[in-house]
Amino acid sequence: GEVGREEFCRLAENGRGKCGYCDQLGQDTTKQHSVQNVIDGSNRWWQSPALSNGPEFEYVTITFDLKQVYQVAYVTLKAANSPRPGSWILERSIDGMDYKAWQYYARNDKECFERYGISPTKGKPHFYTDSEVICTSYYSKLAPFENGEVHAFLVQGRPGANESSPELLEFTKARFVRLKFQGFKAAVEPTPKWLSQDNFRDKRLFYSIRDISIGGQCVCNGHAANCRHNVASGHPECECSHHTCGPNCERCCPLYNQKQWGPGSSRDARKCIPCNCHGHSVSCHYDEEVDKAGLSLDADGNYQGGGVCDNCTDFTTGVNCERCVQGYYRPTSVSPDARTPCFKCECDKYGSVGTCEPGGESA
Repeated sequence: GEVGREEFCRLAENGRGKCGYCDQLGQDTTKQHSVQNVIDGSNRWWQSPALSNGPEFEYVTITFDLKQVYQVAYVTLKAANSPRPGSWILERSIDGMDYKAWQYYARNDKECFERYGISPTKGKPHFYTDSEVICTSYYSKLAPFENGEVHAFLVQGRPGANESSPELLEFTKARFVRLKFQGFKAAVEPTPKWLSQDNFRDKRLFYSIRDISIGGQCVCNGHAANCRHNVASGHPECECSHHTCGPNCERCCPLYNQKQWGPGSSRDARKCIPCNCHGHSVSCHYDEEVDKAGLSLDADGNYQGGGVCDNCTDFTTGVNCERCVQGYYRPTSVSPDARTPCFKCECDKYGSVGTCEPGGESA
C-alpha cells in the first residue's frame, strides 16, 4: 500500500478467508503496515504487496543495521496474518556489503538441494560444528495460516556453545542482519487443491511479519560479563575484566602486556599479566622476540613473557627499567623498585668515559 490502496485476502483452508486492503497513504493507521512495525514492540505488523501485484513481490529483503558489531545468539520471526515465509536465507555481515549465510530455510528437503545446493538437515535443526550452515525444512508446514513462528538459534546446540570457542565467536559476529525471502509457503508444488482452484489465490500470497527479535551480546572477546551504554559514543561498551581494555576488551591494559593478548573462554580466561617495570613506567608492550629469548622479568621474578616497558622514568632504562641510563648509576644497596634508584655519576672528565659502576666508581 505504499503507492495507494492494495487489496489482499487472508489464507483459509475453506477458501473463504476474509479480504481487506492496505493503504500506507490513507488516514486509517490500522491499514498501514510499514517495515518499522516489526521492531516497535506493538501488535502492528509489516506486510508485503501480494503476488497479484507482480511476481517480483515473492522476493523481498529486510536488512537490520545494529549500528555496531555484536555476537548474535538468535533471530526469532513471528508471522502476522499470513503463513511463515517458505524459502528464505538468514544472512550476516560486518560491513554491510559482503554477506554470508547463517541458515537456509526451504519449503521441502528437495528445495535445499535444488535452490541452495545443500543437503537438508533432517528433523529439528541441529549442528555438528560451530560454524555449520544448514538448510532446514523443519518449519515448512503450511499451517498455521497466521501467527506462526521461526526460531533461528545460532549458538544453542552447537558443540562450542558452553565454551565460547573462537570458531563460534567468529561465526556469530555481525553488525548487519539480513532476511531474504524467496518463496511463499503456499506456492510450493503440489499446490493444495482448495488453493489451486481459488480465484483469489495470488491475493492470498504475501509476507507479513509482526515481530523480528535479534538477541545477542556485545563483542567482548570473553573478557566481560556485561556491557553498559556509553553516553559519549551512544553505543554499548563492554565492562572489561582480566585487565583488558578497549570498547570490546580487544587489548590488554597499558601496564598488563607481559603475555600476548588473546580472547578468553571458559577453559582459559587468558588474563592479561602485569609487566614488571619496577614502578618506573606506566605502560609496556608485548614483544615476541623478547619472549622467545627469555629477557623479560615478570612480576613474580621469573623470566617468562615478553613485556617491554615503555618510556622508563627516573633515569632508568632496559626491558624492565632495571638499569640506569648512561651517566647515572644505582648503588648496590638501592632496590630497582626504589622511587629514586639512579644517581648521577660524579666522574672526572679526565681519565673516565663518563660512565660509572653500580657502586658509583668511575669507569
